[in-house]
Amino acid sequence: MVNAIKKICLDVAGFGFIFYSPFSTASIKHGEDYFETTFSDPVVIEKQATDGRIIGVSTGTSGRFFLEIFRGYPEQTTLEQHIFKLRLGVEVRDRTLCIRDLFDLLNWDAECPHEQMIDIDDGFYHLTLLSNEPESGVLGDNQVVQLYLQELSEMPRLKYSGVPTLC
Repeated sequence: MVNAIKKICLDVAGFGFIFYSPFSTASIKHGEDYFETTFSDPVVIEKQATDGRIIGVSTGTSGRFFLEIFRGYPEQTTLEQHIFKLRLGVEVRDRTLCIRDLFDLLNWDAECPHEQMIDIDDGFYHLTLLSNEPESGVLGDNQVVQLYLQELSEMPRLKYSGVPTLC
């Protein structure tokens, strides 16, 4: 297996997490409840995800997730070894991709913790998420999620039926 370029431990209080580049959240005011006013609408979540702005990912549960980040696409054998699979797209500017708890949108603070930031080139990316049920059988119980970042020449055309769901 290829070595991860970064590992992130993410404690999720809500039912998932978000990916975004800070330019996508620049219009959200400090302390704003963006979740209740805007991001709780599945139509908005779907549009944000297809536009590559704020990408919400439903895990269906709270818990602790360990994200292992890799460059490129996963190998076919790696894909076959995982039950949960999700393909997303994102636009990155200012060399920064953030990963945060979905509930951070309830009381917004633009400051993304450094340990939850990935330094990557500006551009468009496919995000491939892979996971399995944890050994305990409880989703979110120290669950490992592999995240693969593949740079693209343009934003991919993606379709979702509501909220993108990993597990």
